[in-house]
Amino acid sequence: MKVSLHSHCAGSERIPPHILDDVLAAAAAVEVRIERGAAPRIRDHFVAALRSRGWSSEVTVSRGSDMSITSMRENVGLCLQTGNMARMYADLMKLQTMYLDDAIQGAVFVLPSQPVALAMGDNIAQAARLERELEIFRKVYYVPTLIVALE
Repeated sequence: MKVSLHSHCAGSERIPPHILDDVLAAAAAVEVRIERGAAPRIRDHFVAALRSRGWSSEVTVSRGSDMSITSMRENVGLCLQTGNMARMYADLMKLQTMYLDDAIQGAVFVLPSQPVALAMGDNIAQAARLERELEIFRKVYYVPTLIVALE
């Protein structure tokens, strides 16, 4: 899949180039027809490609918690959200918590672009909305983040 990038709080400066290369390669490895119900296949392709490049399995937000993010590598947290829009806000809270706990120094948030989200179903998380709302929540969510929109 092609991607577009958006930087929040200097995310493009904080995410090392080789980390971004991994994420872009994982996105390129997603060869799934975009349609309703495609989210699990997109996730499987993306996560498998990340793992092949040395990224971790899911990482819990805190000890004894069931809450987790998709992956982590070299103090960069990664959330892949292809589900309901409400889960996007939970992911932001997880990343902010990990940042405040010094578990991560930056984040990559991967989600569908608006047209892709609309093709995948109703109320699917989408990059345009995240980018717009992060401006509103800048004082609350200030993790250096690179948003990767799956096009």
